[in-house]
Amino acid sequence: MEQTRVRALLDEVASCRTSDPIRARKVALDARVHARAGGFPLDEAEALYQLASIAHQHHQTDDAFALASEAVNLSQQSTPNLTLAWSLHLIGVVHYQASNFASALESCLRAIEIYRATADDINEGKILHTIAAIYQSMGDYDRAITTYENALAINEPLGRQDLDAMVMGNLARIRGRRGEYLPAVSLGRQAVELSREHAPHLVGGLLADLAEAYVGLADHASAALCFAEARADWEYRTAAGGELGPTEQLGVMVSEGRVALRSGQLDDAIASLAAALDLADRTDMRETELEIHDHLATAYKQAGRFTEALDHRERHFALHREIFTDAADLRLRTLQIAHDNQSARHQAEITRLQTSELVANFAADHADVDAYHLEAFERLAALAEFRGGNTTKHTDGVGDLAAEIGHAVGEPPDWCERLRLAARLHDIGKVAVADSVLLKPGPLDIDEFNEVKQHTVLGRRLLSGVSTDLFQLAAECAWSHHEWWDGSGYPNGLSGTAIPLSGRIVAIADVYDSLATRRVYKREWSLEEAIRFVSSGSGEQFQPELVDAFVDVMRARHADLDLGS
Repeated sequence: MEQTRVRALLDEVASCRTSDPIRARKVALDARVHARAGGFPLDEAEALYQLASIAHQHHQTDDAFALASEAVNLSQQSTPNLTLAWSLHLIGVVHYQASNFASALESCLRAIEIYRATADDINEGKILHTIAAIYQSMGDYDRAITTYENALAINEPLGRQDLDAMVMGNLARIRGRRGEYLPAVSLGRQAVELSREHAPHLVGGLLADLAEAYVGLADHASAALCFAEARADWEYRTAAGGELGPTEQLGVMVSEGRVALRSGQLDDAIASLAAALDLADRTDMRETELEIHDHLATAYKQAGRFTEALDHRERHFALHREIFTDAADLRLRTLQIAHDNQSARHQAEITRLQTSELVANFAADHADVDAYHLEAFERLAALAEFRGGNTTKHTDGVGDLAAEIGHAVGEPPDWCERLRLAARLHDIGKVAVADSVLLKPGPLDIDEFNEVKQHTVLGRRLLSGVSTDLFQLAAECAWSHHEWWDGSGYPNGLSGTAIPLSGRIVAIADVYDSLATRRVYKREWSLEEAIRFVSSGSGEQFQPELVDAFVDVMRARHADLDLGS
């Protein structure tokens, strides 16, 4: 049931990732929490990949790279799967954008290998397109052409005409760069026609490339028509309420500058390239900036404006050095993440072996099943408390108070004594909550609170694996101690007597002891304040009869307290 819920969340992320990235990120975080709590590593990996994609979509490169790397680490433990393939592909794209072409190619080649081992085939051309683009940027045009053509062949029976437009456009660009203008024009025309219907956002850039191919054939009239059509396309889409990405506009503007420069129209070239540089700088398109500085240096030199030419040449060198440094930093981060992942795996294996040895030794000395497991689980519960900046005083306090309330409402003594032990484990699920959330001194945001809420579900899962009465009671406490009498609690919104009695009692004991204990995020309340707070929740958060019993217990404990009538 829990995995079905996670699957539904992941499907929702996929459906709104582009249209509503803020909601998509929230839902993906929720999916990750549920997947982690439920022990579904492949689903958690998919949630991480979706978060990485959203981060990359918003140019948060470091976050995208780290999240995708974490997704790879989780998903590669399973058989070949799409999450692993797409996470590797995303890592390759990040490397490519940092001009780290060797690492980009390595990641994408591994991605295509994994992808081909899955049952999916609709998107193989997309990964091949990325691989071909890497070859193209490396100047290996022969391999780029071969790979682009393979992508076209694979796409043909699948009807991926959006990808075909992109692939044909890149083939046309390569042909044009190599001086093969006739095939460049032919491919460019096909790409433009496909993009009009299937990929409108590509039209402007494809028309700009086509214009350059016409210039190569000395057909300046056709080139001018292509540029005019590209700008008309901008106006049409803008008037229709669409948005133009900076990449689309820059493709046309830089092409206009290049064509003017080749034609000796230096003033027009400088004007177009200067406008493009401003846009590239504002949108942090550094690769395009690099190219523009190179063209401007040439244009100013040909115009005899040597000071300005030198300025752009120096800026070209400085930006090239900056991009190179960022690529080197990315390589270092890659190595660091790989090292951290490997170290974590080694540490987990050491811990597993040590734990196995301890359990084996403990089992030899403890014949009683409850005693055997209780010590281990109490240590785990103590770890959760220590991580939260507390001691085992809270767990013991909750257990003792819960047992006394149980006695006060007339429950059998043996049940109350089981509750005393079971209640100590009520927060054991907090071992899975991140330190940044558990130790946060201020109020939690929605995502952080959702992560904390999962400790009830995980606690039940941890404890229900032992099928004795004590541990079934402990699982019940862990699962239900945050339910409210009026139905507004979590994780299931139970109300009234639908909440197990153990959970109703532990809810009171937990709130009281938490208030009376100093935490990183709050002061220690006085006994009177804490008791009055619990009493104020009668009928809403807590069962009224149990609140009355709690007050009786506190009066018996502290005869000198003034609690009023």
